[in-house]
Amino acid sequence: MNIVKYICTMSARLFSVLAIVLFSTTSMAATPFPGKLHATIVNIEAANIIHVNIETWPGFRRDFRVTLPNLVVPGQGEDVKECELELAQLAYDFTVNFLSDSTTIHVKDMQMENSSSEDATSSIYTDNGSLDNALRRERLARPADIAANEPWC
Repeated sequence: MNIVKYICTMSARLFSVLAIVLFSTTSMAATPFPGKLHATIVNIEAANIIHVNIETWPGFRRDFRVTLPNLVVPGQGEDVKECELELAQLAYDFTVNFLSDSTTIHVKDMQMENSSSEDATSSIYTDNGSLDNALRRERLARPADIAANEPWC
């Protein structure tokens, strides 16, 4: 009789642990569309936010709002100075030119909350290299982990 009670108790505990793991992982970022996916530019919202259209399944296309990972561009945040707005415009113009000069554009392993989300995080790769690396190289963006109070200009 004690063995039956033990098995029932352990089964209930195992079910509880599995439920916690299942529900906690659904709120984490996922990669519902793994691999390298060809993208078409729909709109450029900011130097680090690009709207793209991607074929997620054969014959099925979707639009995504892709934010470049771990990247900050000027003009974001509070108390934005005029010179930061000018840098933000330069970064935007650079992004437009960089993407329009590219013949192939793709994303790789987009991170999303779930497969129905329209917001994603991914680097954008082109035949001219990665957009986030190009923005950093031109000093029009910097890693997000740099202190936010460090001035741009």
